[in-house]
Amino acid sequence: MLIDFHAHVQDDDEGTRADEMVREARRIGIDYIGISEPVTHSRDSLEIVQRQNDLVFRTYERHPDFFIPLVYTHANLGQAALDEVHKGFDRGARGIKMEVATVITDKCVEPIIEEAIARDVALLQHSWHKVTGNYPFETDGVHCAEIGRRYPELKLVMAHISGDNRWGIRAIRDVPSVYTDCSGSIADYGHIEYCVEQLGADRLLWGTDARGADFLYTLAKVRDSHLSDEAKAKVLGLNAAKLLKVV
Repeated sequence: MLIDFHAHVQDDDEGTRADEMVREARRIGIDYIGISEPVTHSRDSLEIVQRQNDLVFRTYERHPDFFIPLVYTHANLGQAALDEVHKGFDRGARGIKMEVATVITDKCVEPIIEEAIARDVALLQHSWHKVTGNYPFETDGVHCAEIGRRYPELKLVMAHISGDNRWGIRAIRDVPSVYTDCSGSIADYGHIEYCVEQLGADRLLWGTDARGADFLYTLAKVRDSHLSDEAKAKVLGLNAAKLLKVV
C-alpha cells in the first residue's frame, strides 16, 4: 500500500488540477493521498480558513475513493476554529491540520488537541526549524516534543521532520507518541535511514508536500533507501493507513 500522508490541493472550479494529480499519482501506484489546505501564512481570517477547507472538501468529493481530507483550522480563532473542525468532520475529514497561525504549545490550541484525542484522529502540525529564524507563530520540533509529553494519547504528526532533519529527530526521539513525515525535506544522504534508526519504522510517514514537490522524487527517498522491505512498507503506507483508518 502506498499512501501520501501530506499533500496540498490547488485547483480551479472545474477540478482540472485535482484530476491531473490523481492521474499522475495513480500512474506511479499511489493508492491514497491525504490532502489539506494550500499553504497560507494567514492568521486572523476565518474566511480564508473556510475557503481553504471548501477547496479541500470539493476535491475530496470529486475523488472520494482516492483523497483523504484533513480539516484545516487556526486555533487562535477560538470557538470559530473548533466549529470549523466540527464542520470538517461532518464533511468527511479524517484528521486535523494546522499551519503557522499558532504555535502548537499556545493555550488556545488545547481545545483542538482535545478534539483530536476525543475523535482518535491524527493532528498534523507544520513544523520547521530555520537557522534564519522561524515565522512569528511557526511551530518547531521542540514544541511538538513538548505537546507529545503533555498529551501522550495524542496522535501528533510533526510535519517535514521539522525541516532540519537531525534537529527534528533529536527533538522527538524520546517522545514515542509523536510521529513525523518526510514531506518537504530534501534528500540528504542517509537521512531516511537515520530517522528510522532513531525513531523506529512505526513513527515515520511518507509524504510529498505536493503540489509543491514531485511524487517520484519524494517517493525515491524511501523506496530507494537502505531500509528493509518491512520498514519501507510501514513508512510508505501501513503507518498512514492506521492513522487515517484506511481499511
